[in-house]
Amino acid sequence: MMADVSNFSRMMGSDEHATIDLIQDFHKRVIGLVERFEGRVVDTAGDSVFGEFDSVVNAMSCACLIQKEQAAANAERGPGQRVESRIGVHLGDVIIEDYRVYGDGVNIAARLEPLAEPGGICISEAVYDQVRSKLELEVEHLGLKELKNIEHPIRLYRVAPVVAAGQRMPVAVERSSPATKIVGEQTAPRLVHDMIRPSVLVLSSIAAFLLASPFLLFPTGGVFPLGGAIVLGIAAGRVWARRSGRRSRLLVTLGAALASGALWTDWSRVTNGLFVLAGLIVAAVGVGRRRD
Repeated sequence: MMADVSNFSRMMGSDEHATIDLIQDFHKRVIGLVERFEGRVVDTAGDSVFGEFDSVVNAMSCACLIQKEQAAANAERGPGQRVESRIGVHLGDVIIEDYRVYGDGVNIAARLEPLAEPGGICISEAVYDQVRSKLELEVEHLGLKELKNIEHPIRLYRVAPVVAAGQRMPVAVERSSPATKIVGEQTAPRLVHDMIRPSVLVLSSIAAFLLASPFLLFPTGGVFPLGGAIVLGIAAGRVWARRSGRRSRLLVTLGAALASGALWTDWSRVTNGLFVLAGLIVAAVGVGRRRD
């Protein structure tokens, strides 16, 4: 769990001494809550606090209570004295050496924190899957996001910010049935964004040219249309893999494109049968692979 104060530099520039007092109060509150939820404070640097937990439910409960108590404290302060924090929570393996914690799990949590709104929390899909039926939360689905220096895109969710005492807030309460509600997925705009990525547009253009080649330049036995179908399958697979977070989706669409070879060629039944068989094998491999 990474907690960081929003607009810390601006606050320091406005009133350095008062800001230091506010940050010390923030650190004290966060450290106390981390320990209350059986976590461990790994580091405090400047305006941030890095906590590690054995339980993802405890980590998320702690994050919600931090924002709730901070909102209550802000309600009693003037506009220039309010401390609003962003929190990122991720579930992953870490390496512990000499009381320090390293690894992708730490790096991802650090990348999530700036994506939260002031007073809010940003969580990874790994966290969401674990807490969706245990904590009462309202979350916004952000889709797949590429994070700096992280190899693969990660599906993210954002918990609504706590802005003031008395308003609707995430409540960390144990539940026996699914309690998490997803709002504002905005699927269509994100899908369009994925489809107009340069790599996808280039592949789609090549596929369109090859598919139309018998009518334009090359009245052959289906070699170019088959190539176009395969390229189109790769383009569609890239979009599908990005949307789902599963690289195996690329194999599924590639298999379908190969199987379509029987439709694009006028070769022998044996050759067409081999296209169909090869396509089914490739698609089956994609379906059978675990999510990566």
